[in-house]
Amino acid sequence: MYIYILFALIASIFTSLTTILAKVGIKNVNSNFATCFRTFIVIICSLILCLIQDTFKETVKFNYINIIFIILSSIATFLSWIFYYKALKIGEVSKVVAIDKCSFVLTTILFIIFFFNDTTNNGNIFTIISIVLSLSLMIAGTLLMLDLKKKKDIDIESNNEFKHKKKYIIYALLSAIFASLVSLFIKIGLNNISSSILTFYRTILVFIFALIIVIVKKDYIGISKNDAKSYIFLTLSGLSTGIAWISEYEALNIPNSNPLVVSSITKLSIILTFIVSFIFFKEKANKKTISGVILLTLGIVLIIINDIVVKYNLI
Repeated sequence: MYIYILFALIASIFTSLTTILAKVGIKNVNSNFATCFRTFIVIICSLILCLIQDTFKETVKFNYINIIFIILSSIATFLSWIFYYKALKIGEVSKVVAIDKCSFVLTTILFIIFFFNDTTNNGNIFTIISIVLSLSLMIAGTLLMLDLKKKKDIDIESNNEFKHKKKYIIYALLSAIFASLVSLFIKIGLNNISSSILTFYRTILVFIFALIIVIVKKDYIGISKNDAKSYIFLTLSGLSTGIAWISEYEALNIPNSNPLVVSSITKLSIILTFIVSFIFFKEKANKKTISGVILLTLGIVLIIINDIVVKYNLI
């Protein structure tokens, strides 16, 4: 009954690895080119999986609804990635991830609107209260993690640098908005489609969009100077992305799975990302940041516990 939780947990782990590996890989690489390169790696992974599972035959079963939502989810994915890696390049990993995970707020609202019975357990009052409390905890946690108060007596040069670095907030917010649309599009129009074939076609479209951007902006100039380390980590990040995507889509496609719970579990990736960012990337942790992570985690876990409690009639 709860096999979808296992798939969602796998997606969560590899989502975290995606961010961690990408942060290392894009250090000295143009973010648009990095997006394009990583997307190509995901295509290769999904192609191999499709061949192994022999899922290309499902293509003939696609209807116009499937095609429309594959295109829409691809566009949303592409825009989310572009803004996410722009934010990741100039911002701290822990803060970028905190904002990105707030896509859960918009995702929740959209799922409630389009899948009210699935997300609220048929209007269960306990579930609705839990959702409201969860969103409140996550918003509060994100604000604590950002710690946007500006230091006094900052000189003009430092002030300009400060403003530039704070652009990551806008990029991360835009990434979160488009990321929230991806799950909705998949749930609405892509049910009963194999996760591997879905990943393959969506990634091809994302790659085309990314390649156009790279060519138009001439972001390919200077790629010969990128070191092997960057390509290795971007490749590993692409592999992690493929596994995360396929696992999440598999979870969403399982009958009677709660899309809100799936989305919640994948957001638990923030815990591993948080730990790694402070141990390996030497990002500063204070009481506010730690409190923010705790509140974010509590908000996510609350949704998961509520679903188990209600479905097993424990209250």
